[in-house]
Amino acid sequence: MSLRTLRSRLRDRGHEVSIASLSLWQSGARRPSTDASADVVRELEDLLGLDDGQLAGMLRPHRRVPPDRNISFAGFVGLEHNSVTDESAARQLSERSSTLMSYVDATGRLTRNVARNVWQARVDGAQEVAAFLTVEPEEVAPPQVRGLIGCELSDVVTDMQQRVMRVTVRLNAPLLKGDMALAEWESFDHRYEPDAVSDFQGLVAVRPEAEVGVFIYFDPEHLPRRCLVSVETEDTQRVFTTSPVGACVSHIEYDFGPGMISVEWEW
Repeated sequence: MSLRTLRSRLRDRGHEVSIASLSLWQSGARRPSTDASADVVRELEDLLGLDDGQLAGMLRPHRRVPPDRNISFAGFVGLEHNSVTDESAARQLSERSSTLMSYVDATGRLTRNVARNVWQARVDGAQEVAAFLTVEPEEVAPPQVRGLIGCELSDVVTDMQQRVMRVTVRLNAPLLKGDMALAEWESFDHRYEPDAVSDFQGLVAVRPEAEVGVFIYFDPEHLPRRCLVSVETEDTQRVFTTSPVGACVSHIEYDFGPGMISVEWEW
């Protein structure tokens, strides 16, 4: 069926589409992007005898996928490469934004970490990615972990000598290349040596991300007397003091990475 015939039949169904637009869609130089265009695509599927969604899937909007990071988490933070720090088996997704929310109780100990990420698929069918969590020096055992929103965790391994855990984050559903999904998971049941307290938390961005943020929530009756925020990149470091807002100390960077945001506090 010629493009001219398609345009005529679409016009009969109440859709005015130029031959130029149809030609650009056909070549892939442009993709439908408006609600009206989506209606036209459904009409085209009917005219061409295609299954529902078959053409729409081929013409889905293009989303740019940034180049893959060229350094591993272990390499970036200076850990030895081994079976725990190896992430080569699960790199189907890349972080577009990362948030770490840490909770410190009235004894001054970290009780819970919540990691929230927006992941972007690097390939069609992407569903898994390796993520890392450090184990504090005063912790006597690795914490427990579990998925909260949009994911489940598997393949949880720990290197207590290097104080690092690796988990495989598995999204609830696979993504098409370029598509994004939010997932949230947590660590809990942190166990410490007697009299130990927490005084530091940080978040590493191995590759450029749109937004990276760290939030530390303290017990309102046991706030730190002094807090320092450090923002490090490959070339620069900024260190400054900050105060809790309510019971939370936080810092966010935009268009950030590679680098690390950390918060240190004194009791």
